Amino acid sequence: MKTVCGIVKIIETVMKILVAVVATVIILFAAYSLYDSFYINRHAFSSYELKQYKPVPASDDDGNGNGSDYDQDGFNKLKELNPDSRGWITIYDTNIDYPFVQGEDDLEYASKDIYGKSSITGAIYMKTENSEDLSDPYNVIFGHHMDNGAMFGDLEKYKDEDYFNSHMEGWLYADGRYYKLEVFAEMMTDAYDDNIYDIDALGISERIDYILSNSDYSKQLTDSEKETICLFESEGVSVLDDLQKSGNPAMIVALSTCESAITNGRIVVFCKATPVDSSVIFGTDGQNGKNDDGKDKEPSVIERLNAVGHPFGSDSWGFLNLICTVFCVIIVLPFGKTGIKFRQAAAARKAGNIYNGYGYDGADAMAIVAYGDDIKKKLRKFRLKVNLGIALEIILVVIVLLIFFLTEDMTTPVVMCDNYTPLMIVISVIMFIVDVSFFVYRGSRILTPDEVAQMPRPEGNKK
Repeated sequence: MKTVCGIVKIIETVMKILVAVVATVIILFAAYSLYDSFYINRHAFSSYELKQYKPVPASDDDGNGNGSDYDQDGFNKLKELNPDSRGWITIYDTNIDYPFVQGEDDLEYASKDIYGKSSITGAIYMKTENSEDLSDPYNVIFGHHMDNGAMFGDLEKYKDEDYFNSHMEGWLYADGRYYKLEVFAEMMTDAYDDNIYDIDALGISERIDYILSNSDYSKQLTDSEKETICLFESEGVSVLDDLQKSGNPAMIVALSTCESAITNGRIVVFCKATPVDSSVIFGTDGQNGKNDDGKDKEPSVIERLNAVGHPFGSDSWGFLNLICTVFCVIIVLPFGKTGIKFRQAAAARKAGNIYNGYGYDGADAMAIVAYGDDIKKKLRKFRLKVNLGIALEIILVVIVLLIFFLTEDMTTPVVMCDNYTPLMIVISVIMFIVDVSFFVYRGSRILTPDEVAQMPRPEGNKK
């Protein structure tokens, strides 16, 4: 019977361990998935790191931001990172403020970010059939529709006429030249509309007529604007300088994203692009231009925080490293049983005072001291072990925190583990061994000051 009971207890213990392990794995995976989802949505916004490559001119010695050689320095660095980079597009007072790329086909950057890494949010990318220097009179730029407004998610708002009429300006940079963008039409269509997505389907004049006649909201182009766009179609980039002087548009830029309400639905916002000097966009002091109300024309973009430190550099951070760090911190946090742990040395000292004859006098005190010598030795050894354990745990938690904050950048994509995960696991195991070895959790009673106060005193005459 005892054997059967023993087997049952072993099975119960194993089942409890398995349930605990499965529950822990589920919780960790859920936390990992939640953070990954959070990162995907947040990372889709134009970040501080990305905006350092924005081709914004700095002031020259005369205080004029008129397009000097270092206008392109930031963007040239981006092209070094990804040669597919073609330009930058900004629509004022929206989250559209991104570089755009051009892949080998129109699907490549639907699942790759600007750095060429796999990403659900993809990148802003130009149609493969368009010329990379924007020498076509009609150019199509794609971006995912993010519900939080990132990427081209804000194009959804153009279905509202008031929003359409109040968000009509922006700028575009490509091939060393700036263009002023002015929204003139919004259309709901589908992915199979060749008149929108086939670059060679229509001439620019017929395309403009098609856009204006099928759009939900539009602002008519003047005959002069249509003529200059047709001129650019026939003459190409050679007329850009003349168009810049006359202030007439050279091309049409179509911004396209998905529309979930329609099968294969698309929202397209059309802009006319006029070549301009950088001072027209950014002012004469190298700073951003102003709206009529004096506010900056720059969009209000959610920027991710810059990570501090990270001298080792990393493209991702390890979720298990965070778990190890939290585990080590929890071990030393003074709450519940852990709080008792840090008071054991004080309790042992108070218990030692009892056996030093504290509170007694004369022969009784001498007898108690002699009686308690062996106990006092054990208490001193206990206090030394506890204090050593506290010191080791503090050192280990400081080490694990330094490793985590110096090597893990939580603004980058999350992975389950990285190169530092084995080290973090080793430190966590050492932390656990120290805690079990130096603090009494295995059968012996943990002393607390309150318990010491209630201990029976050795017999003798009190003062």
